[in-house]
Amino acid sequence: MKTRSIFLSLFLLLIVAGCNQQHKVMVIAHRGASGYETENTLAAITKAIELKSDAFEVDVWRTIDDSLVVFHDVNTQRLAGDSLVISQSTYAQLRALLLPGDQYIPTLREVLELMPRDIKIVIEIKNCWEHGKAGDLFPELGELLKQTGTLGQAILISFNIEKLKEAKELVPGVPLLWLTYEKQPTDTLINIALKAGVDGINVHHGLVSDELVEAARVNDLGFFVWTVNESELAKVLGEKYKLDGITTNFPDVIAAAVGQGQ
Repeated sequence: MKTRSIFLSLFLLLIVAGCNQQHKVMVIAHRGASGYETENTLAAITKAIELKSDAFEVDVWRTIDDSLVVFHDVNTQRLAGDSLVISQSTYAQLRALLLPGDQYIPTLREVLELMPRDIKIVIEIKNCWEHGKAGDLFPELGELLKQTGTLGQAILISFNIEKLKEAKELVPGVPLLWLTYEKQPTDTLINIALKAGVDGINVHHGLVSDELVEAARVNDLGFFVWTVNESELAKVLGEKYKLDGITTNFPDVIAAAVGQGQ
């Protein structure tokens, strides 16, 4: 507990560097600035950077030919029409698809090479329920972060707590947040997080409560919420709960709502 507490404190200290007295919420652009550009594309990520987001979030899959690509859904039907299953397709097949806004499915390497050094990347592990090789992003993910010099900028998130346990062993030193949207007793949620040794929880905004936030604080767990696109809700959550991070499709709007706009 003490080791994780020290690590989390250092992690959160980095987030709030330069804000000596004022609490700062990490504003995370969801799938890039997806309220303005096609989600999970280089255009959305570039927009998030231009809007001076503290971080941007992307979804990462492993393809059948071992490429790490950035895309949200299990298949391409919603954005590209063709119903290719990401984990069962080659990168060449996926790259040939045209997404809205004349965009394409990027590799994680392209995204990492686009990043400036003053922004965080929140990587959601999407291959979290597949079996065998299709469900394994490691050790490729860790090696890629090291090769691109972005290991210190990365945060890993997943709905599958077992994947975060793997990440703790295979990508040591990277902050881990457990994603959840299921309404469970507070003790249950906190105990799952503590047993897995993650650094924080990242909950749907509908789950936020005084009891859950207090329990997270008492147990040295970071507290993040997703996906908040309404200014008034962001303001209330930010002021009342002193969130560590808030994920949104409109990072500029939400930054302004929590008093951190340009």
